[in-house]
Amino acid sequence: MRPNVSISDVITAVEGEMIFEGESSTVQWVVSSGLMSDILTTEEEEILLLSNLNTTQLVRTADMVGANAMMVTSGKPIPDDTVELAKELGITLIRTKYPVFEACHKLSRLFFKE
Repeated sequence: MRPNVSISDVITAVEGEMIFEGESSTVQWVVSSGLMSDILTTEEEEILLLSNLNTTQLVRTADMVGANAMMVTSGKPIPDDTVELAKELGITLIRTKYPVFEACHKLSRLFFKE
């Protein structure tokens, strides 16, 4: 059984910023890849999609896999059209200053408690 990790705990763990609060308040998995096409193969549900991509492609991919939330890494600015699409689809959008690897490491503490 996977833990339900709150979005607020995710934000705290990566010193993140809530750009848009969507409909879901928890996630069970973190999925990340350099290619959005790789994300499409995931069978997990209730995921946090973590990427250094900041375009609408991130939001469209998150919608296709049923992600509860998305996180843009490396402190990248998020274009208005990306934010608007996240709002339209009701998917939480977060930004962190950390790069992908470091953000994943910080988040692992929430999902793999000893």
